[in-house]
Amino acid sequence: MRNDVINDEFLRAARDFAYLMNQHYPRKTILKIVGDRYLLNTFQRILLSRGIFRDDDIQLRIQKTVSKIGSQSICIDAYNVFFTISNYLLGRIVFVSNDRFLRDAGEVFGKLHKEPVFTKAIDLTMNFLRKMGPSNVEFLLDKPISHSAELAGKLRASLEAASIQGNAEIDKNPDAVLIRKSSGIIATSDSDILDETELLIVDLAHLVLADSFTLDLPDLGKLLS
Repeated sequence: MRNDVINDEFLRAARDFAYLMNQHYPRKTILKIVGDRYLLNTFQRILLSRGIFRDDDIQLRIQKTVSKIGSQSICIDAYNVFFTISNYLLGRIVFVSNDRFLRDAGEVFGKLHKEPVFTKAIDLTMNFLRKMGPSNVEFLLDKPISHSAELAGKLRASLEAASIQGNAEIDKNPDAVLIRKSSGIIATSDSDILDETELLIVDLAHLVLADSFTLDLPDLGKLLS
């Protein structure tokens, strides 16, 4: 990761941010206070916002997290997973948050779903799922995002080509659908879904990338320990 993002000043800011988070101060308020105090740049503020969580939330997430899918069914927050993988493939900022989930710095702009890198992200995911052998795979996509219906069709074709039982659906509020799921494993790094679901959760983007590459990513939990 670029030296202008994770440096000594950022680590001091991250420790202050983590301390204040554990005192239950509002996230947005302390993000501004800490960011302004340490003169953090945009990406540093994003890393704090998306990478540092309270200890009690971390423990609850860890208790629900699994590292293997096995023969269970899996429901995938499609854009969440594919954008993270795509950002890694593009050489953009991807990191391990202190809750152990892989996240990106939100650098996806434009119609990435039409780019070759997005197709590669799908192919890597399908190859990984084929090896894992889940009983069923369901991709959920945000209906308000342009071309989601087209992408759902592409994912259905990819599932069939990989001989994987499953489907791809669009919904105006896929987060709510994922939270309401009553069986299987949920694949996402979305904080609200991680906290609200009663099901097991898996960091699919991280597993897919680790299966294909030798990863050397900044780990905020380790850096702050």
